[in-house]
Amino acid sequence: MAKGIWILVGFAAAGTAAFAYRDQLGPYTPQLLASFINSATGAEDKGAGAVKTGEASSAKAPKSAQAPPSKKGAPGAAPVTIATSALADMPVILSAPGTVEPLATVAIKPRVDGQVIEVGFKEGDQVAAGAVLYRLDDRLVRAQIRQAEAQIAKDEALLKDAMSISERRETLLLKKYASEASTETARQNVEVLKASITAGQALLEGQRTQLDYLVIRAPITGRTGSITARLGAFVRSADPASLVTINQTKPIAVAFALPQVALQQVKDAMATNAEAVVTVAGPKPIVAKGLLRFVDNQIDKTTGTVTGKVVVENADEVLWPGQAVKIDLTVETRRNMVTVPASAVMPAQQGMIVWVLGSDNKVSVRPVVQDRVIGQVAYLTSGLNANERVITDGQLRLVPGAPVTIRGESQGGGGGGRPGGASQPAAGGGVGQAPAKAMSGTSGGG
Repeated sequence: MAKGIWILVGFAAAGTAAFAYRDQLGPYTPQLLASFINSATGAEDKGAGAVKTGEASSAKAPKSAQAPPSKKGAPGAAPVTIATSALADMPVILSAPGTVEPLATVAIKPRVDGQVIEVGFKEGDQVAAGAVLYRLDDRLVRAQIRQAEAQIAKDEALLKDAMSISERRETLLLKKYASEASTETARQNVEVLKASITAGQALLEGQRTQLDYLVIRAPITGRTGSITARLGAFVRSADPASLVTINQTKPIAVAFALPQVALQQVKDAMATNAEAVVTVAGPKPIVAKGLLRFVDNQIDKTTGTVTGKVVVENADEVLWPGQAVKIDLTVETRRNMVTVPASAVMPAQQGMIVWVLGSDNKVSVRPVVQDRVIGQVAYLTSGLNANERVITDGQLRLVPGAPVTIRGESQGGGGGGRPGGASQPAAGGGVGQAPAKAMSGTSGGG
């Protein structure tokens, strides 16, 4: 009874193994099954019984089991997917979180006291530089201007009379008909009236300037915020609150901070007007491009970072002040690097390896040095040349020198990810994310 149970267990194990390796063991299945039965029942030790079992197996086995397997059905030709390595430029990118800032911010305050008689904009309007924002009551100032103009006219008339008197005194002094004292008095009256006219003109200029202050204009082009002073309100120059704040949003700046070890790279990027990609996260990510325009003149002692700013044209105002974004700054581009799909590069005991497919459709292992992975593209510094075929799927079934069959062959060696995609730099590599150029060749699922 116990022996029968063990025989059943053996049959179950053999069936499981045969199903798992049915492709490779298919031609040999009858012989292996007969051998297992003989071993389990002890027939191999009984001479004639073993011969009879063997004869019975030979009689019942198909012709494919009696003859050696043909090359067409030989095991080991594993199906694989391939791609072709290609040369491409690798962007070296530094990534950091950023904050959108207006390129300029102006808080509008009155320079003189007065009552608001006109508001020339609405909250949130885009206003141009020089546009009228507020008008204050100017009646008193205009009256003062007219008074100053009248005083100047009076002084000018008096000056003409004084100058005539002074000229007559000079003539009489030459003829000894006038004293020196009276002549000097006439001269002084002329000078006093001239000074009075100069003072009146200065006062008039001040009144006209005050009149200009009663018309409040936008100093920059930008978008207005909330209004604190509305029609009829009395405003004072001493009030701490602003009437409205204008933010310049076209163009706009994005501030970010990078570790101080990247300072030299950022300075080099500044010298070359490096481009940066600004990404706003969301269900539909927003992407904008700008140029590096500012690097701070000192390192932040608290955080050990250096601050930079990217300026974006922002014509459509996709970026808004205070918004949290992601910055991908391209600080360098390394030319003509060998690229393969990231799925082609695998870790091994000797490091990173790639399975290379030769012209005879047999594979070999090739150690490679990987710089980094950007999107779905691996950039290699050594170990592989351009236009070599590599395995991107099915590597676990391979052994060196084994033949393979190509399946799912398609063009395109695994294009790079979109801006902001995950980047996986190798040891010693830089950091960042970036789009990678599409590679030529074949590819498949990894």
